[in-house]
Amino acid sequence: MVVVGERTRKVFCTPRQHGGSGDSAPATATGVVAALRAVCGVIAGSPDLRGRRLAIVGLGSVGAHLARLLSAAGASLLVSDIDPGKRALADEFGADWAEPGDALTAPSDVLIPAALGGVLTSELVPRLRCAAIAGPANNQLADPSVAGLLHRRGILWAPDYVVGAGGVIYALAVELQQEGPDKALARVRGIEGTLGQLLDAAQRDGHEPARAALDLARQRLIG
Repeated sequence: MVVVGERTRKVFCTPRQHGGSGDSAPATATGVVAALRAVCGVIAGSPDLRGRRLAIVGLGSVGAHLARLLSAAGASLLVSDIDPGKRALADEFGADWAEPGDALTAPSDVLIPAALGGVLTSELVPRLRCAAIAGPANNQLADPSVAGLLHRRGILWAPDYVVGAGGVIYALAVELQQEGPDKALARVRGIEGTLGQLLDAAQRDGHEPARAALDLARQRLIG
């Protein structure tokens, strides 16, 4: 981004020493945690992540930061990446490891796509064993019809463009609004409230995935 900035002033996320907001991955991961709190508030009745079984597929810049934050929050983690070298990260915070294909269909409270888009396909949906899906990977639905399949299975899907917005929110707050890091991160954590309102509105309008996912989670907890 520094090199791009030599040609145009319209760049974001340059290093702090160059006047930018820095790497967007930590803020993106913070926003995902906020989104997961909103999702768990629906499927489990509490935003507390402690003890929740979360499956992270992708340990890149955002996924690695996210795994550390969730581990610190007391979540039970299953992690995966196409790079077997990333297994060292799983060992670092005591997470279970699985191959990406297995992680997608492993039992979990929330599946967290954090790698490539298009991972949610019509072939995958029948094999999912999660109550909800919420992750920062862009364009997760292979095609729009997958949303209907998730709906019919009662799996809550949090829109990726909300879940993964933390990096953009942080960069704009720091670089355009000239806000300090603490205030900018407070905006990022506001994703929890924003997503909670979206899920409430979906339920009021008669869309049932959230309610069905809540029933599934309760059955799992009882079992």
